[in-house]
Amino acid sequence: MKSPYKKIPKAVDTELQWSDGLKFISTTGSNNQLVLDASPEHGGNNQGARPMEAVLSALGSSTGMDLITILKNKKRKVEKLKIKLHGERASSHPHILKNVTMEYIIWGPDIIDEDVKWALDLSLNKYCSVAGMLKNCCKLIFKWRIHK
Repeated sequence: MKSPYKKIPKAVDTELQWSDGLKFISTTGSNNQLVLDASPEHGGNNQGARPMEAVLSALGSSTGMDLITILKNKKRKVEKLKIKLHGERASSHPHILKNVTMEYIIWGPDIIDEDVKWALDLSLNKYCSVAGMLKNCCKLIFKWRIHK
């Protein structure tokens, strides 16, 4: 199978600017922005994602990109994809992720369980850089549902 990627950058950059309270604006090397903030009870104003939510978002979007690419290379028609992630954190500092459950809800007329399992195995064990880092510190669990 042809690799789904043309060229992976060897470096990744972002610059964070403190705004107010605990809010930061991150401008990425691709010139996109993410807003990160804490909850009011932790000194923030709830004006952005929490850092660990951003980590889960990175994991979900990275594996989702792999899933879409692999299924399309397999000539499957993906009409819609929703990914739900739930992370359980350690009870003591630094409250790292211990378990992450990922649920992929896929709509497509010709998608079958074997295709999804194969694509997610490839993503989590070969292609996804975020999963490659996280699986060294936490358990990654995935499941899926297919809607025709």
